[in-house]
Amino acid sequence: MKPGPAAACQILLATFELNAAPTPVVDVITRVVLEQGWETTEDIARERAESWQAAVLQKLQNDINALQSMGRPPRVTFNSSSAYMLQGACFVEPKDSEELQDSKRRRLRYSDYYNVLQELTPRQFEILCGRLIELLGVQNATITRSSADEGIDFYGRLSFESIFFPHDLTPTIQKQLFIWLVGQAKHYKNIQSGTSEIRDLVGAIALGRAHAFGSAEAPFESLQIRVGDPVFAILITTGTMSKNAWRLLDRSGIIGMDGEMVAAFLADRGAGLSSTEFDRDHFFQWLRETTT
Repeated sequence: MKPGPAAACQILLATFELNAAPTPVVDVITRVVLEQGWETTEDIARERAESWQAAVLQKLQNDINALQSMGRPPRVTFNSSSAYMLQGACFVEPKDSEELQDSKRRRLRYSDYYNVLQELTPRQFEILCGRLIELLGVQNATITRSSADEGIDFYGRLSFESIFFPHDLTPTIQKQLFIWLVGQAKHYKNIQSGTSEIRDLVGAIALGRAHAFGSAEAPFESLQIRVGDPVFAILITTGTMSKNAWRLLDRSGIIGMDGEMVAAFLADRGAGLSSTEFDRDHFFQWLRETTT
């Protein structure tokens, strides 16, 4: 990795502690320079950090904005009182509202969820994706069979009847408002998901909508997508996605979630918790309590 502001930002976004206390950006950059071996003495490292400070601040702000626009959780943010102080995204500031404090404490469980994702088998991850769309409001998500799944791993229908004017005497247009959530689960540890996986998912959904399958029998009888039915295509992975994949997701409207996004979403929901603390055994019990 070539030393410079861009490399320093990349390292900060990947390694910053979620609950790290506010620290002057020059101190943070100095630490990165020394840890990476770009300089060997603190004085020279600090000189380099001071010369990089403006560029790092600008790029870091741009990168954080870009991540947030895609729903990707940054690990680092700026202190609310100073643009020259960096802190963990979950650091609780004294003036934070109680609601914001609670949100940050829930998100702090992120590492527990991310670590347990790496333990899942491919089948368990498919089940987890079904549970994830149920957390979004899908009733009884369907997990397809583990082999010959025709490129679709999970799906379900999300109704808006209970969201739009739920207190009407009887629903009118609300009865017709729903979307299909259809997706693939990619259980990768050291492999990035790329554009090919996105194209495969788009093709699988197009064939599923047309009820065109290679199997002797239709593999998912309940996937009855009509001509006018809206569909959200979702690609979820335990790993990461390439830059080209994120770019294609953004331009195509396909929804993507990498391992960090999945972990953050589950942490925010407190999925599988028996108390305020994460419990691995209870999480796996929650995962088993699903219909396949």
